[in-house]
Formats: sequence, C-alpha cells, structure tokens
Amino acid sequence: MSDVYTLLLRLEGPMQSWGYRSRFDYRDTALEPTRSGVIGLICAAMGIARGEDISRFEAIRMGVRVDREGRPESDYHTALDVIRADGSGTDTVQSWRDYLADASFTVGLQSSDQKLLDEIAEALQSPVWPLFLGRKAFPLSVPPVHPSDTGKPGTLEEHLLSEESGKRVVLETADGERIQNDWPLCFGERRFKPRSIHTQFGVKGASE
Repeated sequence: MSDVYTLLLRLEGPMQSWGYRSRFDYRDTALEPTRSGVIGLICAAMGIARGEDISRFEAIRMGVRVDREGRPESDYHTALDVIRADGSGTDTVQSWRDYLADASFTVGLQSSDQKLLDEIAEALQSPVWPLFLGRKAFPLSVPPVHPSDTGKPGTLEEHLLSEESGKRVVLETADGERIQNDWPLCFGERRFKPRSIHTQFGVKGASE
C-alpha cells in the first residue's frame, strides 16, 4: 500500500445541519457531518462554485469522530405568499428543519496526495467564501484547522481511533453496514452516489 496522509478538521458550532434526505417541506440532519457537507465546506474555502469539477476530491477517504454528540432539535418555519406551482395564486408554506445543537466533530480526510490535503488546509485557514456547518446561518465557533495543521502520515483509523476512549467513529469502507447517498458528483446538478460507512468505537490504549 502506498503512503497515505490524513488531515484533521474540527467542526464545532452552536448549531449544525447535515442533510442528505431533505425533500420540500422537511429538512433532515444526519447525526454527524456528511461527505457532501464536508466537500461543500472545502469548495467554499477554495472558491469552487456550484457546477465546477470536483473530481479531484474523489480519491479522498473520509472519517468522522464524534467528540460531542449534540442534541437533535427541530425548527418550525412558515413562508407567506409563496406562489403555487400552477401559478393560480399564493399559499402559506410550512416547513420543519432539523439540526444538531452543541455538537463537536473531528473529521479526517485521508489521501495519498499530501499536496491536495495541504491545499485544503491552507484554504480553510484563509477561505475565499464564508464557511458554515451545513446551512448559511450556522457558522463555526472555532477554526477548522490551525496554521500548523497539514496532512500527516497515517490512516483514518490511526488518527481517529487512537486519540479518544469510547468515542463513536464513522468510517468510509467498502463493506460498511450502512449506505448513505451523500457522495457528491456535481453540486450544480445535485447529483450524488451512495457511500458505504462503518461505525466503531475508539478503544482506550489503542495508541500505546
């Protein structure tokens, strides 16, 4: 196996929302950052617009350590005078939007391309566009990376499972027990493909 590197991101804020099944009047959230949400965050940092090529991120393998689970919450919204699809008049539209309160995550990005990881780290330190946690109203409360952060040797497992005792870790793997349709192919056309993920827990003393 060729050498691989992992870049760690800290995603923390008062509110986060990582939808992957949202439709019309209901906006859901996953219990941890989705791949589409993280790649979208990186695209904002690098100034990559919707519809632009994002194939350079295909070779990245992602994992998430849940440092603080947060609380699932839901907001109720109404919008007045929304034009009906048939143009016959207007309606009041109701919607429900889920989010996580006070959650904290460590996201790992693994790749054999250390240069790409370093470019991502540099962009996140000085983003082209504002960064947010799934929705524009949800800013980060801490920087996602620090100036000394770069892609470091090692796999997701080495970096995410050895650091904490008992934390839930969600890893991309070919034979995961769960499928999530959040692998972005094109943000402009809203095209995604399924992603296989596996959940395990850190073991105390794994790095000893």
